[in-house]
Amino acid sequence: MGRNLLFILSDKHLNITSLEVNFEKRNFLHLTGVKTDLTASRFFDHCIDGTLSPNDFEFSKDGTTLLKLKVLPQIMTKNLNASNMVGDFCGSNIFLKTKKLVGGVKACVGFVKSGNIGYVPNTLLNIDIREITPSTLRVVTTYRKNISDDTYDEIVYSAKKINWNKITYPEELAYLPKPNSK
Repeated sequence: MGRNLLFILSDKHLNITSLEVNFEKRNFLHLTGVKTDLTASRFFDHCIDGTLSPNDFEFSKDGTTLLKLKVLPQIMTKNLNASNMVGDFCGSNIFLKTKKLVGGVKACVGFVKSGNIGYVPNTLLNIDIREITPSTLRVVTTYRKNISDDTYDEIVYSAKKINWNKITYPEELAYLPKPNSK
């Protein structure tokens, strides 16, 4: 919560792009799949302070809550653990409204554009990302910062078997430390 992640992405030709995502407490409820009358922020507060009651929510009748809760602890780490691919959602599920996917073979998080704050999480899927996106880019590095910070400096993930001398970040990201320079 209160953090941004910046994914540095590479295609097979080492063309580099990026995806920045934002996490606020109001985004967490979408990742659980539960139904509640509580606001998303209040639900989060009750989870954190241990005051959430079974009477405050119910599982979705379509079974998605159990699927989401099964992978939530694995993926919600400081770098979205097991997230080594990014792709565009191909729209194959009429009930799912998401734009970008970040994940791996076991699970992925969906993101949508939210006004001027960028991409925010709106779903968690217990599925191989490659099954629901036409193509993926490899995550080569993930950086993290507080939402209020101007720049990134904390590396929370770097891919293995990367020749960092062949990787050139876009000009606006050239200030970022590369994993081999730490």
